[in-house]
Amino acid sequence: MRFPVPALVLLLCGLPHALGTSCKLLRPTNTDGAEMGLIIVPGAYIKGTAYQPLAQTIQDLSPHKLWVGLTDGYVTDLPNPLELSSAIQACKQAIVQDGMKTDVFFIGAHSLGGTFLQMYLSDNPRQAKGMLLWGSYLTSSYPMSTFPVPVLTLNGDLDGLVRLGYSWKKYREFVAMDGNFSTAYVYQKPVVVVPGLNHGHIASGPMPSNVLNMDLPAEMTMEQAHRLIANSSVNFMVANSPNNTAAMQAAAVKHLRTQMNVTGRILAPFDIVSALDYDGKTSPWVTTAQQSIIGAPAALQSKLTVKTKVVDNILQLGDNKPKVEKEGDMVTVQTYTKLDYPLNPIDNSEPYVSTNMLSTKMKRQSAVVQELGPGDYNSPITCKDLNQMAFQIASTAASNTAMTRYQQKGHHLTFADDEMKSTGSGWLSGGLTFEDQGDGTVKVTSPALVTGLDAWFGFDGMHYCKLLSPFRALEYIYTDSLRHVS
Repeated sequence: MRFPVPALVLLLCGLPHALGTSCKLLRPTNTDGAEMGLIIVPGAYIKGTAYQPLAQTIQDLSPHKLWVGLTDGYVTDLPNPLELSSAIQACKQAIVQDGMKTDVFFIGAHSLGGTFLQMYLSDNPRQAKGMLLWGSYLTSSYPMSTFPVPVLTLNGDLDGLVRLGYSWKKYREFVAMDGNFSTAYVYQKPVVVVPGLNHGHIASGPMPSNVLNMDLPAEMTMEQAHRLIANSSVNFMVANSPNNTAAMQAAAVKHLRTQMNVTGRILAPFDIVSALDYDGKTSPWVTTAQQSIIGAPAALQSKLTVKTKVVDNILQLGDNKPKVEKEGDMVTVQTYTKLDYPLNPIDNSEPYVSTNMLSTKMKRQSAVVQELGPGDYNSPITCKDLNQMAFQIASTAASNTAMTRYQQKGHHLTFADDEMKSTGSGWLSGGLTFEDQGDGTVKVTSPALVTGLDAWFGFDGMHYCKLLSPFRALEYIYTDSLRHVS
């Protein structure tokens, strides 16, 4: 769901409306049932007619007398705000002129088409009874709870352009509204993840270069994918359209609730690992990392407390140094960390959802031993060891399906020895790196700064790392490891 380059946006802003949009009409295959229309908006650089196989499958599974209009003919095959309204109206007009006698319309869209469709329907909610987003989602500009029409968000767990983390974010937004799946939100704002579905499954025929480059390998046929997409889409339309029987609506709602439960199970690993980065107060993963560096024997662990403060910016991180304090026989270690999230002001689906890294200032083992006292401590460990632990946490949380894909097809992560820095500024400016080795592996390296107990000016006994987030490792397992593999 990438946004067009600024130059193309400027070009479109200078164009008149409706330069040449068209509508391909698909007449109903079912002559019974309530009458309604479905209009489809394509993804970027994809012809509208590429959605005909999916549309026909939706018609075949629908209990309605369903008319379909495929919008097409956008400038450079890119759906855009200037042409979208006229394209939708042209399809509506064509359907009505061909014989449809009601004003019940749904509008579906793929990928970037969904981004522009939500902008249109937020301002024109009377134009549709509901919106179907395939390989797309409501961006942060449009909260789910207040969006003025029902919305189906449907993505695949193999979608390489809409990271699974973005489906997780939308699912969490839904759960915040209706955690028990007991209200009308279940059919008005459902979030569905389809196992084995990728981004290109939604359309048919040749895909644009960005889809070919970013999407993940398919695990089902187009026909299988279209039936799964159509099944949830039809149930969404049945649940949100008038003139259906109570039994039809109840069956549709039951299906959507089942799909929501399946989606919850698929996304459960993301719930587990995301809370390790930041739980609203601290970073449990950094606390675990510091405890692992100390490696205190069991007999001394009750006397040890590790606190982690998450700072807002690099200046605060630079100004604060970790410390060890002792009061009586109790020892407290204070660490500092900054979460370096990707910049994503427009809620594009390409960046990671997780933090790029955790820039973390900790104390080395020997500095804590001085205060905690002697004992049978674990062997000293490195930033590399901690990053391997993060990956192991993610591997344990991931589903069996995800790990099988990673192990059999994925580019495996390997971990290099730490890149040792001699100054705080050198460490601060460095970053966790991921380097493709060209042999099916990706090498992860952390800058590190470790100082002696005799260092001057309060820099004694430091252990600084750029830590891999378990959440980032999980995103890599599910999505990035599978790119560019057969």
